[in-house]
Amino acid sequence: MTISRTTHSFFTLARAKVFTELLKEYTVLRNIRSISSGCTRDNDLSNRLNTYCLGLGSNLGDRLGNISSAIDSLCSSIESGGASAKLLDSSFLYETDPMYLIDQPKFLNAACKISTPLNPLDLLKTIKRIEEGQGRIISQTSKEYVPNGPRPIDLDILLYNQNIIDLENLKIPHVGLNSREFVLRPLNDISGDSIHPVLQKPISLLLSELKRLTGSSTSSSDVKRIHPISFPGYQTLELTKRTHLMSIVNCTPDSFSDPGKSFSLNDAITNSLRHVEQGADIIDIGGMSTRPNAMDVPIEEEIRRTVPVIEALRRDHHLKAHISIDTFRSETAEAAVRAGATIINDVSGGMADPRMSSTVARLGVPYVMMHMRGDPKTMVRMSSYEQDDVLGGVRRELRLRLKSSIEAGIKRWNVILDPGIGFAKDLRGNCILIDSLDKLCPDDDEIHVKNGSDERWSPDPLKGLPILVGPSRKRFIGQLLSQPVSDHQPEKDRLMGTVAVCVESVLKGARIIRVHDTLQIKQAIQVIDGIRKESIR
Repeated sequence: MTISRTTHSFFTLARAKVFTELLKEYTVLRNIRSISSGCTRDNDLSNRLNTYCLGLGSNLGDRLGNISSAIDSLCSSIESGGASAKLLDSSFLYETDPMYLIDQPKFLNAACKISTPLNPLDLLKTIKRIEEGQGRIISQTSKEYVPNGPRPIDLDILLYNQNIIDLENLKIPHVGLNSREFVLRPLNDISGDSIHPVLQKPISLLLSELKRLTGSSTSSSDVKRIHPISFPGYQTLELTKRTHLMSIVNCTPDSFSDPGKSFSLNDAITNSLRHVEQGADIIDIGGMSTRPNAMDVPIEEEIRRTVPVIEALRRDHHLKAHISIDTFRSETAEAAVRAGATIINDVSGGMADPRMSSTVARLGVPYVMMHMRGDPKTMVRMSSYEQDDVLGGVRRELRLRLKSSIEAGIKRWNVILDPGIGFAKDLRGNCILIDSLDKLCPDDDEIHVKNGSDERWSPDPLKGLPILVGPSRKRFIGQLLSQPVSDHQPEKDRLMGTVAVCVESVLKGARIIRVHDTLQIKQAIQVIDGIRKESIR
């Protein structure tokens, strides 16, 4: 049998095409340290893990819930349909106008960095399975499929180690990554110093170049970073829109202020409801005093003092405001969240209980991470900072605690920082922190910090984190007013001083103020927020 020249050319081209595709597949597999057949639960997987940066988006239903659920699914086992992933980092949240198909809700966008034994093709399959499981219409032949339409979840592989993948159904780095601000901004949060393997430029530089090209800035961009305090079933607080108030309910007999005022269950409930009526956004319930030289109490007693209050507020009074549990103990924190708390407020920033960070990560609630040194018995003696730089010292120590929290799996968008006014700070230290509050978490793309002993400089990890300040009735206010200092000074003697510090804190960038005197502080911050709102209309 003879074969014509035309037929021979056809087979030659076909064979070349097949070879090209096989070469592409080989290029992928050559760079993969663990293919799907090798995805086991062996202890030696740690040296065969791949690192990925993923983009996440949602504009249907509970957008934040959808994004969080997708990450949780990725972290579930391979056997259960996940990727056996470890969450290495997560970005802030960004709200973005839709592209292409304009008539649809705004998107919430984020990014995360994970490690997983899966290769890119298997991870892609897992991602598609997660998207379908959350209700996204994947099949383009479906009658319900809408190109570029609304979707409950959208997952994209942005970067894979430092490799380039060019297949028909998978291209890494993600196509158009360098031209989309809603992709670059969250990616910059988690991997700003990563080099784009094709363009050979850091992600942070690509973002800067795009901003210069489009003439956008943080304030003018259509991509807005938001800081929601969100928990299923309760109101969402958007910290970027106004100042929020956290009101103190101390279920203790020995607090430095109002000792015993909310020690009984009925008093605690009554005072909590009164705070909400007066404008509190968050009720902060604590069962152990952290004033200087306060006595320790057993975990069981701390739980006994706080959990029944939370249960009663949710069950009997149907309270929809957020409830924060003021504790540095993971066991108390978990019991409180199970009872209805939606925020964990940890004065130790995770230092007092080694299980706190992993507990917060697993519970998935917002986390107030405060700076302090020592404990209530020792912190007064620990107010000296290297080179007399209290701001630098607090920033350095908070960076380390943030790093530990992120490594434990706490999502960046759930972190709120508290400089710890009155905790291991003297009068001068407190005043410096209040006056320099805008430098604690500077929202500036050009701010960089030295990477330990390394001579290289990295983006500031504290950049843009929301700040909570708790100055209420603190000793340093009495000192500034030249009043006698005592633990049980009448509250009226420090009220106006507290108002002044709260006003200064808000003007310096605080998003949440923690106070005893809800009504008066609420009025003060309403006026500040009102002036800001009216001045930019």
